[in-house]
Amino acid sequence: MIKGATARRYAQAVFDIAVEQGQLNRWRDDVRTLAEYLGNRRLLFVLSEPKIPFERKELILRDLLAVKIQPDALGLAKLLVERGIAELAPRISQHFESLYNTYRGQAVAQITTAIPLDDDLRAQIAGELQTLTGKRILLQERVDPAILGGAVARVGDTLIDGSLRRRFTLLRQQIAAGTLGGPEDDTGFVIAPISPDDGSGGGSAPPTPESGPSSAGSGPVSGASGQPGGGSSQATSATSQPSGAPHMAPRPQQGGGPGRGGSGGTTHVSGGRNYAPRRRRRR
Repeated sequence: MIKGATARRYAQAVFDIAVEQGQLNRWRDDVRTLAEYLGNRRLLFVLSEPKIPFERKELILRDLLAVKIQPDALGLAKLLVERGIAELAPRISQHFESLYNTYRGQAVAQITTAIPLDDDLRAQIAGELQTLTGKRILLQERVDPAILGGAVARVGDTLIDGSLRRRFTLLRQQIAAGTLGGPEDDTGFVIAPISPDDGSGGGSAPPTPESGPSSAGSGPVSGASGQPGGGSSQATSATSQPSGAPHMAPRPQQGGGPGRGGSGGTTHVSGGRNYAPRRRRRR
């Protein structure tokens, strides 16, 4: 915790200097270079050895970095080594990157899909996330066949889980709890908190005839909560209700409105507005 706070303070100080100097991109590259070199375990071991005089460590830094980074950035490297916190360089770079993205009005979205994205789907996902976050989206793509279909998107501390693996997990939980709804309850993607033993995708269950056809191409993301990049927001998961014909977007409940339905219910998301869940009538 203390090291994390220290890294944030250094990142903020360096960022302020970069903005003041009008060298934001240059400092961004230099901080990345420092993270790469000072993140090397062998070099870090030498620079952290108390028996080696600081003058010797300073020469090592100059030989390695003098032609790669600007003098002020080299001064930052010397300061970190002198204070014995050179291992914080990668964390400083991460915090600097977050400040940089916020300053530029952009956000990094990590997208995991079962198969590689094509250009059309990539543009669709980026557009939906941009609408949800209000920021320009930079996609970082990863392929993981274990999610079976759909997509999982992470923007800061917000997780949007539209994978088939998550759907099957939800279906299994509903069957176990005896709360499985019919086609009338199909409202597309929903926002729900991630339980500690559930993780980002929970356990996987084999497809069943009742689960319907694959929805790998039916709108992998929809809905989000919290502020991307915020450290205090709770991670959430957007999952789709089990149905043979999943919707691209949620269907608003008739007669409901924002803020109704009491507490403890799952909140459906559609078009940026919240709708309370419709309670089933007892027969």
